[in-house]
Amino acid sequence: MQPHLKKAFTLLAIAIIGFIVVRSFIVPVSFGQYGWYRGDAIIDSMNFEIRHAGSATCGEENCHNSIYSIWIDSKHKTVNCETCHGPSEKHVNNVRIMPEPVNDTRDFCGMCHFKSAARPEEFPQIDPDTHGENLRCAYCHNPHKPWFV
Repeated sequence: MQPHLKKAFTLLAIAIIGFIVVRSFIVPVSFGQYGWYRGDAIIDSMNFEIRHAGSATCGEENCHNSIYSIWIDSKHKTVNCETCHGPSEKHVNNVRIMPEPVNDTRDFCGMCHFKSAARPEEFPQIDPDTHGENLRCAYCHNPHKPWFV
């Protein structure tokens, strides 16, 4: 066998062995337990800190009943309270812990409402350059009653 081929095969063998060794350190032990699935993924997910309480807790606890009853019948009923108000699990368990302040910037509302060709035409969209004169959306629109201007 030619010396240059011996070197090439030796380098190839070293690369394959190196790959196997590195892979054995990187790939978790439980990987492949259920096909292309890491068996410990469920246990890891169960150990995540709970941060969200869900919109129903805002109204069920008799804390924000009036706003919740308006919101549940509005066009924003598919937008979870915590989308704007932030994670509120700690607030539900202790009312003295306040959730994050509401993000009421034009860019935040614009993530859904700025004009985009990808959105259906009947979806409420605005041109940010001509609509609202750079005012915050909540100055004219109540997000809990978006049909009301």
